[in-house]
Amino acid sequence: MSVRPPRVGIVSSQEVLGKGLAAMLAEHPDRAVLTDADRADVVLYDVLGVHRTNGADLEHLVQQTTSVILAVSRDLRPDLRARALAGGAHGWVSMSVDSAQLVEAVEAAVDGRTVPGRDDRLGHAVGLTEREVEVLALITLGMSNQEIADRLYLSINSVKTYVRTAYAKIGARSRSHAVAWCLHHGFAPPEL
Repeated sequence: MSVRPPRVGIVSSQEVLGKGLAAMLAEHPDRAVLTDADRADVVLYDVLGVHRTNGADLEHLVQQTTSVILAVSRDLRPDLRARALAGGAHGWVSMSVDSAQLVEAVEAAVDGRTVPGRDDRLGHAVGLTEREVEVLALITLGMSNQEIADRLYLSINSVKTYVRTAYAKIGARSRSHAVAWCLHHGFAPPEL
């Protein structure tokens, strides 16, 4: 009895990445078959999408498909990887993997085994919650507490509580110290 190889979709706005991943999968035709992302067992999702589309493409995949989503992460942008994981990606693979490692990650994902990176999100090592990470990211972008409250639909007192607990976890004594910590730990610098 033959078990069919997993169907793999690729979502990337960058042709070089999409074609590169397809070529890597093609090296293992008995272990992975390329297909449309909406019909895939596993989707390789380029984390740049959370920046370019504000995650709309990821949201579609999470809500409209049953695919396991593996974020393809740029090693120098852990913030994008963290946003993809927070947006529903099941795990991640680095852009620096070789074709065998890529296929192994796909097979692990489709078999329901632990996929790499589920707990590798910004602030995980110091116990930050997703909301604390979100608040710190907005602080890093230069937003005031009131702007953060408006953006996240929170009360100003809730924002102050998140700021206070996040600062305690990262050991920040001031807003500038918190921003420095964030930038040092992978939060993206403000877009210019």
